[in-house]
Amino acid sequence: MNLFRLAYWMQDVIPKIRELDGYLFIDRFDLGEAGLRAKIAERFTSLVEAQLWINIVLLDGFISEVVGDDWDLNDPLVDKILSAFRVAWFYQIKACFPESKFAIDKVMDSESGDVGLRLTSIG
Repeated sequence: MNLFRLAYWMQDVIPKIRELDGYLFIDRFDLGEAGLRAKIAERFTSLVEAQLWINIVLLDGFISEVVGDDWDLNDPLVDKILSAFRVAWFYQIKACFPESKFAIDKVMDSESGDVGLRLTSIG
């Protein structure tokens, strides 16, 4: 893996997070508040629906980039990798949005081989 690829993947460790009307959103492409609102208005009917899709960060590509394609979704080490990302997100969100209530859940699709995390606001 070269430094460019590593830098690309590392931005998912501590992604930019923005709050829109009490909902947290991962701003992976640095769209800013106006850009996120435009993207949401264009594709989704509500902020709740938008969170379900915008806030998914798939990490299977990162894992394959680092270790190759010979790994299994059910390997316990995959959960350890996801946990490291989860902890980084948790502390960033608590530092930037201390009053927010949120969940960071594992997302897995064994048919496609996708694995990652999803951030959702609670309440």
